[in-house]
Amino acid sequence: MVAKTYSTVAAVVVIFDPDDRFRQLLHSLVEQVSKIWIIDNQPNSVSCSFIKDEQIDQRDNITLLENKKNLGLATAQNQGIKLALADGVDWVLLLDQDSILDKDLEKNMLNSAVKYKNKDDIGFLTPRHEFDDGRPSVPTYSKGLFLKPRRYHMSLAEIDDTLLFGLASGSFIPRHTLEEVGLMREEFWIDYIDYEFSFRVRKRGYRILGVGGARLNHRLGITNYLKILGKEFSYQVHPAFRRYTIYRNRITVIKEYAALFPDFLLFEILSIAKDFFKLVLLEDQKINKLRSIFIGIMHGMTGSFNRSIRHREGDKY
Repeated sequence: MVAKTYSTVAAVVVIFDPDDRFRQLLHSLVEQVSKIWIIDNQPNSVSCSFIKDEQIDQRDNITLLENKKNLGLATAQNQGIKLALADGVDWVLLLDQDSILDKDLEKNMLNSAVKYKNKDDIGFLTPRHEFDDGRPSVPTYSKGLFLKPRRYHMSLAEIDDTLLFGLASGSFIPRHTLEEVGLMREEFWIDYIDYEFSFRVRKRGYRILGVGGARLNHRLGITNYLKILGKEFSYQVHPAFRRYTIYRNRITVIKEYAALFPDFLLFEILSIAKDFFKLVLLEDQKINKLRSIFIGIMHGMTGSFNRSIRHREGDKY
């Protein structure tokens, strides 16, 4: 494995009916990277009108690609990655439309890569994810005792090179990883794309580095909150077609990587138990969603990616 330290960075942002946070993302991003590729995955989109109205797409370092139909998140990510690599950049930064960068995110990522003791082992880097008020949002999962993953929030000064996986948004991926390991798995469409990519990276012997000093304001979809005995719990609600893709892809990843990474298997068993508990107690359309989960599990076990539960092209992810 041969890795180098680079300084040219391109951002790839996939959008689908974005809100005003996307405007904030662009403003936080435009001065940090060499190039921005925006992939609009919404058919007949008017969501990027403000880009054209403000002539943002006329900037030399911003390119907007408008798809005529929803190609899925993974395919859209790959469109941007291929364009970025063809443009000669050395790092690709993947971002969701609702993520907002700290002003020093790129600098802290590059500095962490330069200072890391074994640069050749870097598969990609991932930031600390935060709420609007600066509190950590998405927990980090790294190697713990025996097979139990360590679940915690990175401190601002921390670099952890034992991460089990990294989320797509904020992933800071060197060119050599994409050329050697490959791009995102397009048949997944959405869900578990970043998990599968993470395990493919680790299977090749690379490490995923969590960089606490690289801060990303990031939201994970629509989050609901519930108080039980004075303690607040958060949970997400997904429509039936998302339940299908989550479980189809989840079972596929378990089937392909659990033997190599048994700590991930334990993590998934616990996650599935919590998911069913929340669905049965807190969500509506239980029968429809449970049916979608069952079909997703069966398709994951048999390797079927001909989606029988299709979403409408205008549906949000």
